[in-house]
Amino acid sequence: MQSTTHELRVRQHATPVLVQAIEPQPGLRVYMQPEELQGPGEQQLWRLGHHSGHPLAAFETRAEAERAAAVIADYTDWTRSAEDLRTDRDFDLTGYYDQLMEHTTALIIAR
Repeated sequence: MQSTTHELRVRQHATPVLVQAIEPQPGLRVYMQPEELQGPGEQQLWRLGHHSGHPLAAFETRAEAERAAAVIADYTDWTRSAEDLRTDRDFDLTGYYDQLMEHTTALIIAR
């Protein structure tokens, strides 16, 4: 799977943070958390994120993040904008969290 440059949405940085990411499922990205954003002793360095740059969940391995992307791939149309997903009354956030927690080793990243 080929990687592309992906811009992260990070509150604590005034400038964009760029990473190399893969797209295992349409609209979803998997990437390693950049060093400048890692917390002390952080072990879940792999991220599953939305194409908008917002992180969704953290994992210890790339394989776990890719598997999580497969688990939630059909949950919604992840190619939609973050704003569209956020305002969609039919998007069941609790159900999405439940899928990740039940079928993966995800550490959920809440905004």
